[in-house]
Amino acid sequence: MEELSGSCADHLIPEGIAATLALIAGFAALGPVDASAEAPDVLVGGSFGFADGVAGPHSGPAFLGAWHVLVHYEDAASSGAASGRWDDRAWVFESEGDRLRWTEYPIVVFDAETGRFENDGTNRASRILHDWQPDEAQLADIKDGLAVNERGMASASLRRSEESWVWAPKQATPSASMIRYVESWRVDPAAEGPIFVREEALRSERAEDLDGVTIYTTREVADGGRLLRGDFERDGTQRGTFTMTRAAGVHGHGD
Repeated sequence: MEELSGSCADHLIPEGIAATLALIAGFAALGPVDASAEAPDVLVGGSFGFADGVAGPHSGPAFLGAWHVLVHYEDAASSGAASGRWDDRAWVFESEGDRLRWTEYPIVVFDAETGRFENDGTNRASRILHDWQPDEAQLADIKDGLAVNERGMASASLRRSEESWVWAPKQATPSASMIRYVESWRVDPAAEGPIFVREEALRSERAEDLDGVTIYTTREVADGGRLLRGDFERDGTQRGTFTMTRAAGVHGHGD
């Protein structure tokens, strides 16, 4: 199956809304399946996540299961205190025969939102700009199982391509009057840990192509494979670090 669910991948889009789409293409919202795979206490092979360098359908990648992904980054488009930001989401990886299902939930909900959001004087809460880190209660929420909102959830079925897992949409018949949004997902092996890559693009015969890429490069694997840390980069303008913490699974908020 080559389709991306929960997203607008490979759709044809009228040029009249191209300007709006261009603003969101680099931030395509990504995110319930209930998955609970324990990480191995001993990492096998030369690269984390690919047993003996090859993740077969029975062994599977070592990063199978659910994760809380926390990113801290600086935004070159902002200045001063507003340049330091954070974002988090839930990722779930599942085996599907000889394929890998990667699901993302961009909205994670904690029992206590301390340090994550602040009241802006209205009935709405806004995300704080400084570097939020989960406290002990929030870490317990992560390890016990993440509550997620399904809004914005996206999922793709990746196939093996040499050493990597990849998903890319089939190419639609080009049209001079339409703009097409294309998204691809990939996981590459590396000695220090897996590299997660998401690419977005707007394609048109009449306009200049717009491309964006988000890369999570693992630099350290800790706690017996239950914690990954590394470098984060989006479109060359947002740079920082990420931390992936293994969760028992995910469930809908209120379940």
